[in-house]
Amino acid sequence: MPRCSVCELSRYIFFWKKIYSGITISGFKLYGETTLPDTETEVTNTPVTLLDDNELLSIVIEKHNRFMGEYSSELKDLQEKMNSGRSEYNRVSKELEALETRIVVLKEKRHQLYYQAGKLRLRLLETISDKEKTQHLESEIGNIENKLQNANLSSSEECGYIDSIRSLLKEIIETVPDNDMVQQATVSSIHDILETAKAARSELDEMLNAPDEHRKESIALKQEVEDQEARLAWLARRTALHKEALGYWENVGPVGSTMIDGPGISEGEEQQ
Repeated sequence: MPRCSVCELSRYIFFWKKIYSGITISGFKLYGETTLPDTETEVTNTPVTLLDDNELLSIVIEKHNRFMGEYSSELKDLQEKMNSGRSEYNRVSKELEALETRIVVLKEKRHQLYYQAGKLRLRLLETISDKEKTQHLESEIGNIENKLQNANLSSSEECGYIDSIRSLLKEIIETVPDNDMVQQATVSSIHDILETAKAARSELDEMLNAPDEHRKESIALKQEVEDQEARLAWLARRTALHKEALGYWENVGPVGSTMIDGPGISEGEEQQ
């Protein structure tokens, strides 16, 4: 519904007449350079040149056109920035999701590898005829495997335990030199699995801090897009109001004594 009355036009006329007529009161101009009255000179009023109603109507129409042009330009630029921001936000979000998934996979992969290495170690034990000589070595490897599976180890601790298992396996083979091809193949397979586990831990270490960085970037981008969306909505709303007002004033014709209600826009709201 229109939200101003016949007073709306009167307000516009009074406002613009003050701005454009160059009235001075007690030596203070209402536009342009401000001057103070000379105390030794009698203060006089500058002759007033009044704008007629049609001139004021043109000024009102020009104002609405100007705001619409400014808002339309900003709307276009903002829409491009917002589209770019959304695209970047989606990219970072996908990378974050991929990183988090990869971290989970690497952690699970290491546990699976240590489990496989343990099964192969038990198979190796079955091929040794004199188990008493290697029992203490087997027990020590078992304790290390338990730590690798369940303890929260640093990267250096984990790599150190892997190297310990390799040394203990070598000692087992040297203690019982059966020269069995199956034993050698089994030990070689265990070594390969442990190296794969070490590589997985190295990759995991490189990725651990990456999700936090991506998460911060994602939050910042999301906030930026939300701010742009709010500004875009405001601009669209103000543009619609000016368009409505412009349509009214363009169709009102020469200002007369009988006026219908016209749309009004608060001057202060244009400073958003």
